Amino acid sequence: MEIALQAAANEYDVETEILHLSEYDLDIADGRKVGEFNGDTARAQKLVINSDAFLIGTPVYRGSYSGALKNLFDLVPRGKWQSPEAPLENRPVGLIATGATDHHFLSIAQELGPIISFFGSYQVGGGVYVNSSQFNEHTIADEEIIQRLETLGKATIEFSQFIDKSSHLSQLGPQF
Repeated sequence: MEIALQAAANEYDVETEILHLSEYDLDIADGRKVGEFNGDTARAQKLVINSDAFLIGTPVYRGSYSGALKNLFDLVPRGKWQSPEAPLENRPVGLIATGATDHHFLSIAQELGPIISFFGSYQVGGGVYVNSSQFNEHTIADEEIIQRLETLGKATIEFSQFIDKSSHLSQLGPQF
């Protein structure tokens, strides 16, 4: 995430922020509307609502994304019953996943792709998957992966700017 965000900030002079779920004490999504939460949950919702482009990263657990990320998705409004805001609608989302082996690389397309579609977002490229062999002591050591992450960060901002200028992409939203 940090590599992709830094590349985006350097290329386009944009402000970036990481919503690191392990540092937030999020309430369980229980049907409350935006504005009815306090503390970390309200801060997380506000950060998502006030953002224009997104990079979402997750470790892969049993072929899918983390439960903490699932809960955050449940807390993000979709412009329907929770809140008039729909922060992911018509916005670009770059996807990043990590896993122990390459066996889970399809989780980006098969697990994260559909939730991005549910929100009416645009997935940027095919995402980036990083397996444990591409790390060296918690740091990505594979230069090709570093380049892909940098490109994903830049492409996400570029796509955001393109959507903002588009007459049609900014109007599709989710089907249901």
